[in-house]
Amino acid sequence: MQDEIRAALLLWIPLAIASLGIAMQFRRQNTLQNLGKGFLILGGSLYLASFLTVPESPSAASSALIVAILPALLLIFIGLFIATFSGDIPVQRFNRKYRPIGLLLFISGLALLEWMNWHETNWLPSLNWEGETNKYWLIFRPTFLLSMSSILLSGSYIIKHMGDERNDASRNLFLLGIFSFAFLLLGLYIENAHTTTTQFSTSLWLATSDLFGIFAGLGLSVIVFTLAIWQYERKRPGLTDLPPPSNKELDFAAEVVRKNLGGEEDE
Repeated sequence: MQDEIRAALLLWIPLAIASLGIAMQFRRQNTLQNLGKGFLILGGSLYLASFLTVPESPSAASSALIVAILPALLLIFIGLFIATFSGDIPVQRFNRKYRPIGLLLFISGLALLEWMNWHETNWLPSLNWEGETNKYWLIFRPTFLLSMSSILLSGSYIIKHMGDERNDASRNLFLLGIFSFAFLLLGLYIENAHTTTTQFSTSLWLATSDLFGIFAGLGLSVIVFTLAIWQYERKRPGLTDLPPPSNKELDFAAEVVRKNLGGEEDE
């Protein structure tokens, strides 16, 4: 019982606090956003340290995995962010010359992640937990590769067909998507230091079904929401034409405009 309490205090509650901090970032009040950042830092730090503070908990393997692959993930997402927002897009945030740097960071991060999977070396964090491959890695890798390649390839198609002069950005996303998909195929046909082809194939099918369920659920939610709005709008009475403003209303509007915008000198 004591181990369960320690796991709750040092793993599950910090994870809930970090999740609350993320949710608070979507509030408009700056005070709540700043408080949420504090929750995120506090809860996230305690959760990431849980593989040291409560190593007897089976769930601590998840924090051990995140800590091990965090440098590679940072390279991937920072590189993708730079490569995406340094092109010819309306929300451009970086100079175009930074795009090769973003591509290099993404490729380096994904290569580092795959190197950790294919080769067990002493100079890299281990993907093992309690003497065997971390069970969360068996779930994370196929899900991550499938999601990343799908998002990048879909994004490449959307950018190409929904904007003008977006060929460079579309081509870059396509190449990154193919790069991710290539590692997905390698896992299906070649065994590595941590997973067999059978394990990877089984995990990939499970990841595919999970992602399909998520997107199907989102699609049904959008359909139900749309139908609810349509029914609401259909039952509302039609709008009638308003009568023209009276002289008194026009004088009142002119007075409001004069008080807020001036205009005395024009009289």
